[in-house]
Amino acid sequence: MKVERLAKPLEFVLWCLGIGLAGYISLSLFGLISHGSEFYVDFALGVVAMSGLLALIEINNRRADNPGAMRTAIRLFWAVSSTVLGIAGLLYFRINVDYLVLNAPFFSRMDIMFGYCTMYAMIVLTWLHWGWLLASLSAMSIAYFFFGHLIPIPLLQHPGYTEGFVMNYVSLNTNQGFFQFSGVAADQIYLLTYFGVALLGVGMLRLVVEVGKLAGTRVKGGAALPAVIGSGAIGAVMGQAVSNVVLSGRLTIPMMKRYHYSGAMAGAIEATASSAGQILPPVLGLAGFLIASFLGIPYVTVALAALIPGLLYIAGISTAIAIYAMREDLPKLDESIDMALIWRMTPTFLVSFIAVIWLLLGFRSPGYAALVGMGAAIVLALMQGPYRPKLSDIKEAFREGMLLTTILSLLILAIGPLGQVMVSTNLSGRLATLLATILPDIELLLLIGAMVLSIILGMGLPTPIAYVVASLAMIPFLQHVGVEALQAHFFVFYFAVFSTLTPPIAVSVLAATKLSGATFRSTSIHALKMAATTFIIPYAFVFNKQLLSFPNIGLGVVMPVIEVLATQVAVSIAAYGYCFKRLSQWERVPFWIITAIGYWTLTRPGRPVVLDIVLITTLAAVMGWLYFNNRQRARPDALAASSHIRR
Repeated sequence: MKVERLAKPLEFVLWCLGIGLAGYISLSLFGLISHGSEFYVDFALGVVAMSGLLALIEINNRRADNPGAMRTAIRLFWAVSSTVLGIAGLLYFRINVDYLVLNAPFFSRMDIMFGYCTMYAMIVLTWLHWGWLLASLSAMSIAYFFFGHLIPIPLLQHPGYTEGFVMNYVSLNTNQGFFQFSGVAADQIYLLTYFGVALLGVGMLRLVVEVGKLAGTRVKGGAALPAVIGSGAIGAVMGQAVSNVVLSGRLTIPMMKRYHYSGAMAGAIEATASSAGQILPPVLGLAGFLIASFLGIPYVTVALAALIPGLLYIAGISTAIAIYAMREDLPKLDESIDMALIWRMTPTFLVSFIAVIWLLLGFRSPGYAALVGMGAAIVLALMQGPYRPKLSDIKEAFREGMLLTTILSLLILAIGPLGQVMVSTNLSGRLATLLATILPDIELLLLIGAMVLSIILGMGLPTPIAYVVASLAMIPFLQHVGVEALQAHFFVFYFAVFSTLTPPIAVSVLAATKLSGATFRSTSIHALKMAATTFIIPYAFVFNKQLLSFPNIGLGVVMPVIEVLATQVAVSIAAYGYCFKRLSQWERVPFWIITAIGYWTLTRPGRPVVLDIVLITTLAAVMGWLYFNNRQRARPDALAASSHIRR
């Protein structure tokens, strides 16, 4: 009974804090609240308070199911202590912010103790919401800042810093440490995430699934199109692969299995399609905002640069799915389609989405664009007739928004010390020197080494963290070998996204297997086969800068796009063994060779036109030979069948 009595007060406080923080950030967009140092401390204070409250609500729900669990009691201690100490530390910082900024790094013992309170809260709350891996990364980076001078390895050793110096760069400075990316979280991501959940609240998931079903009635294996279209569209505004798998996969995976997709293939399609949302504008898995912050350029520039590679990603996985569907002779989708829903709900999605894109292209702040998009979506949703969302749907969507914005903001605050340590101690520069010394001085091999390390560093981490961890280690190295800054950041970002699909962890695949019932191994194999069509894209834009130049593109972008598409066709045929008929192992060999030619062509700077001709004509010749050979074999069978009928 006590547990039940706690639920309502906790929910009430959650709503008050959530509405208050969202309103506070909204007012700041119109200049009604100053964006000074106090603003970001207030933001961090709100995030810590809400993170602690969400942890208490979760623990309270667990106690209702299992009142006597010792583990729950221990988590309750961590949640309460971190919330109380975090609020205390940040309140002290808020009250004394001018004094602390002016006197840094000459802090009193009391200043430092309250700084430790903030540090403790950030690490523990990160553990409660994101698990031990992320919390350990944050804690180890801070520990290295304090004790790295004791490491006996010269390459990893730093000269040593005073306690006050370290605290200034971790938790007692509004521009460093935990506050390094607070501007990204508060000014760019926070309200844009609310826009994403608002679209879900007014029925976007139902709309994109129906649109996917409509497209699926026209092609073989069309049951996969709701996953590709739906997951890509939802991911483009939500920016989270794993939550996207869980959200849309509940509808798309059972549908694919009903139309004879294996459970492993259905799960792999959902996982790879959900990852597509992370590399498509406007959200770019939230890492796009971090790229803009690192490079000091407007976010819209990053989003526009991502368009062509994102579309090539969709083309790659669509090609792999089409070839698999033809090999298995899968049927077209045969589901009832609610056309009335499509007609009534499409304006809500299109108008609000286009409004956000238009404002972003006009260099308005993401927060302002999100407010306009939310307002448009809610107003238009009221005109959807029988498809008008219920008040409970809107309420649930905004509660989901409070949860998502809080834990994402906590995530971005928690990675601040990691970035700070890599820069302040020059650890990233020393790692770049080490890698350049170990790896052979061949640009393509150096990029392959960077790819492998980026995937390894990103395994098991959410995309924004995977990108930050990999970029801090790899960007200096890539620039050291001559890759330009934008291309280097996108290269690392793409392979950070791919790390959610690659074993042994592959968190997106793991989420999909729980819905599909297939084994992790078989689903991972299919996910890797589809992802193989997209691994060429980062190499393509490193060696072909036009691919990241949208909208300032010319005819020079045409050939790289054709080369990528040709390579994707070749690798899909080789991986799934089908081209007008099932292929034997030796018949796949030419397509593996063509794939190698495609990679070679795309990674040759200033390549001669003859390489393009070789790639395209070889692919066309091999496919043409298989087509005519298959027809020649089919003709005697048809004649024999007709002769048998005449008899």
